[in-house]
This record gives sequence, structure tokens and C-alpha cells, in this order.
Amino acid sequence: MFKRQVRWAMRVAAVGLLAAVPLWSSAASRADEPGVTDKTIKIGILGSLTGPLAVFGTGNLAGATIAFEEANAAGGINGRKLEWVSLDDESSPPKGIAAYKRLVDQDKVFAVFGPAASAVGQALVPTFKAGKTPTFISVFSTPAVTEPIIPNVFRTGPMNDRQQGIAIADYVLDHLKAKKVALVKQSDEYGKRGGESVTKRLTERKVSLVSDETFNISDTDFTAQLTRVIQTAPDVLIVYGYPNPSAIITRQAKQLGLKAMIMGANSAGSRKYPEIVGAAAAGTQNIVTLKVLPESNDPAAVKFRTTFEKHFPDLARQGRPDLGDVLGYGGAQVFVEALKRAGPQLTQAGFIKALESLKNYETALTLPTTFGPGIREGNQAAKVVEIQGDLSRKMLPEVVRATEGGTK
Repeated sequence: MFKRQVRWAMRVAAVGLLAAVPLWSSAASRADEPGVTDKTIKIGILGSLTGPLAVFGTGNLAGATIAFEEANAAGGINGRKLEWVSLDDESSPPKGIAAYKRLVDQDKVFAVFGPAASAVGQALVPTFKAGKTPTFISVFSTPAVTEPIIPNVFRTGPMNDRQQGIAIADYVLDHLKAKKVALVKQSDEYGKRGGESVTKRLTERKVSLVSDETFNISDTDFTAQLTRVIQTAPDVLIVYGYPNPSAIITRQAKQLGLKAMIMGANSAGSRKYPEIVGAAAAGTQNIVTLKVLPESNDPAAVKFRTTFEKHFPDLARQGRPDLGDVLGYGGAQVFVEALKRAGPQLTQAGFIKALESLKNYETALTLPTTFGPGIREGNQAAKVVEIQGDLSRKMLPEVVRATEGGTK
């Protein structure tokens, strides 16, 4: 799978680099604004195109590519066409830092779209703080990049993991009526932040975890953790991890006789999840930060699916577009809207002000985005998906939020 992703990423990166040739050979960029000429705006796209987090980085790149190509086909941004350079951080924080600095310092991009993994984003925080390049995140969810806010860093799409943890804990107590809750969480930045938030929220509501287990992203056997969980007889097991380990945990839990409802975080909202788990997936739930599911018959989903499959047949054969692809696309649509609002006299400061002007901005596939002078989390809500008996996914009516009022 990763080899196909690498070949695809290299093709897309090559297209971006070739497209950028006119930028370098045309009139020089305005001295005060990197990446901007009279005819072009140069964007850097950063993400994990290889390694264990490639499903998110390739989604970030694929979604952005489609949105940027659509913007160009519609005439561009106030008379300018978008051009982009894509770099692979290889799912490595140090390489992510180096790639980001290359985009900013060597490629002189106007803004960066990405990265696409929590571990890479968390490692980049000092770099973000030291610079002024607008950076837009649409896939990963660590709160480290927005709490406290960094003026040039914005995120929409996923709720951050602190917010997700609160929302999941409230949903489990308020809607699932759980009295005994267990948690199995990933050991990296993603699982650590989300798991800590779940635990803290439950404690605030006078509920203690009956079991708290940890796993590594590369693990494939969770028998030891699940055996301990089962001994506590929970009503609900919360699984905070990436799609593949979450799917294996769910399947093994049912094989070992777990009777509890299984509730997953946004990252586990993959359309392939039911297929990977099999019959044991029926009845499980997870939150998802989308308006509609990518496999649905909603006209917007059908249109995006058709475009995606035409552009990226290798990824389509893997059961995509999926969560990361849709988040990347929706985020890039928000990014493009702000570029338009920034006007013809484009500056990085003006782009940041334009992002701050977005209030309940709607895309067809993702939840509304609101930014502001003190708001860098564009989406603070999620919906709930339930796996049906035929292993199809159903979007439930509940909307969950990280509020004192719990779920709504």
C-alpha cells in the first residue's frame, strides 16, 4: 500500500514542482511577501506521504490538490493561480521540522497547508512560534498547536484532542448512560492527549475509569490489555487510537468476549473500519468530524468521490476517499475562501485577518468553520457514526461538543 502511495505522491509532487517553474522564472515575488507574484501564489503542502501515518498525509495532499485545482479552473484567486510544492515528512517529527523550514526558507512559500500528523505538529510548535508563515491544519488534532494560540496557525476539520476527549466522555455518560467506563489509548501524542482529556472529564463528573490501558501504534496483539479490561466488566470501552490498531482492538475484544459498547475517536472513523473488523464491528460507534460520510449518496459526497477516483485511482482501489481525504479537501476549501477574502493586495497579515473573518463558513462535506482574533480552532463539534448489522455506517443525529452542557 505504501509503495503505491509513494509513487502517487512523487507524481503529485512532481506536478507541483513543474507547475512552480513559471513562478521562479517569471517576475520576481514581491519583496515583502514570499510566494506571491502578479500571477501566482505559491503554497507548500506538508504531510506524511510515507511511513505509518501516510493515510493522513496522502489525504491532506489529495484533498488540497483537488480543491486547489478547482480554484484554478474557476479562474484562480483574484487573478492569480495557485501553485504548490509538496514535501514528505516520512511520519518523522525531525524530518517534518526540516521539511517545514525548507518550504519557508528555501521554497519561499506564501503559506503552508499541513502537516498531517499530531506528532509532527507537536514537534513543530517552536518553529511555528518563531515564524510568521500562515500555517493551516486540516487533518491532525493535537491541541499543542492551538492551546495556547499561535497567531499564524489555524486548524479546522477535526476537533482537537482535548475537546474530543471531553465530548466523548460526555456522550458516553449522557447518551450511552455508562456507569463503568474503560479506556484503551495509543501511546503517542494523539492517544496521550485524547486519553488524558477523557480521564479528566470523567473525573470532573465523578466517574473513575475501571481500566486504563495503553498500546503502541505498531502493536497487533492486544490480548493482555483487553484481558485486563474484560475483568473489570465495563459498560463502555473507549478506544483512542488510529484506524488500524482501533480495528484490531475491536475485533480481538469481541473474540475475547467483551460485552461492552465500543466507542472510538475521530481517527477511527475510517470507511474501511467495518471491513477490517468484520462482524464484530456491528453496533460500535465513533465520533467523526464530517457533515456527511464519504461513501454516502449525498450529492456532494458523490461528486467528490467521482473526482477523487478519477484523480487518484491507486488510492481509490484502497477504499478511498476516506476521512483524511475529506478533511484535507474541506480544509483546503476554507483556505481558498480566505485567500479570496484577502483581496488582490495579498499579504500574509491580510490572509490571517481574512481567516479570522470566517464565521460559520460552510463546505458541502465538513462541519462549519469559525475563526476570530482569539479563535484558532475552526471546528468545535462532531457527529456520531454507528456501524449497522450489514456493516454499513450510519450518521446519528447527535452532535457532540466540548461544552459544560455536554452533548446536544
